[in-house]
Amino acid sequence: MRGLINHGTYCSINSVVQVLYGTSELRDLIRLVDDHDHRSPNRVALKLKRLIYDMTKGNPSPCDPSLLVDAMTSYRGAPFDVQEDSDVVFKCIINALADDCGIAKRIGSLWDIENEDRVRCLRCNTVQSTLNKSNTITVLIGAHLPTELQDYIKMYTDNTFTTSDYHCTHCHTGTQIEITSKVLTLPQVVCMRIERVRNIGRDTADIVKTGTRCAFPETLDLKYIMKEPEATVDTVYKLYAVLAHSGSHYCGHYTAYVRDDDIWYLADDSHVRVCSWEDVKSTYEAGSMLCNGVAYMLMYHKEHR
Repeated sequence: MRGLINHGTYCSINSVVQVLYGTSELRDLIRLVDDHDHRSPNRVALKLKRLIYDMTKGNPSPCDPSLLVDAMTSYRGAPFDVQEDSDVVFKCIINALADDCGIAKRIGSLWDIENEDRVRCLRCNTVQSTLNKSNTITVLIGAHLPTELQDYIKMYTDNTFTTSDYHCTHCHTGTQIEITSKVLTLPQVVCMRIERVRNIGRDTADIVKTGTRCAFPETLDLKYIMKEPEATVDTVYKLYAVLAHSGSHYCGHYTAYVRDDDIWYLADDSHVRVCSWEDVKSTYEAGSMLCNGVAYMLMYHKEHR
């Protein structure tokens, strides 16, 4: 692995790129992107291809991600001159690939999860179902929620939400609804986003980061979030990357832990070193001062049995 140069606000981008580099399917497919395909509506796929090609070389010096960042800026129509949340960076790159054509679009769909959302009126019991796609699974943190990820996933089967501000178009009354969400299909790679930032007030000054413990295993079974958990599909996934953040919501630093051939590496901008599973587990929680790197995003790869 090679490091990436940080030009001041790039640590979240660098960490996401290292996580994408650790995704074997992306690394294999990105080299097939056509450099001269004039149908491409943006340049993100091409610049990512060239950056990952540079990262595969044996040169020990860090690579410069600036051209990729320029392409990302053009795609979203806003500069990356301040540090962005890792989730924003991930979605910018993946959505740009999905909005492209050919191989790039195929890469952008690697994380696609198909969900069925069901809304039930608690007055007349009418149920409406809608299908949608997402590229992340959100993991909530709360006082009454499990702190072990596998236990949280098991609880997912009973996860429902209600709201009182709803007008049912069937019984034509203001009422409460029950919302449930189930996964219909799982992709080859799954991104789990831990919801560590929340707003405890009404403005941006009330946004806080929580370092509460969220223990994630190396092997995770996602059958509990499936609409048909007994279906004969592969639902066991193995962890291969963790994106962590130290500091507060307003000022901090991103790093990435990436597993390659069962060896874990810590990528900290231009510096990359071998680390251990114990080092990765240190990101379960941040401590009282939020000084330790705490996991924000987890990448799991499907295990074929």
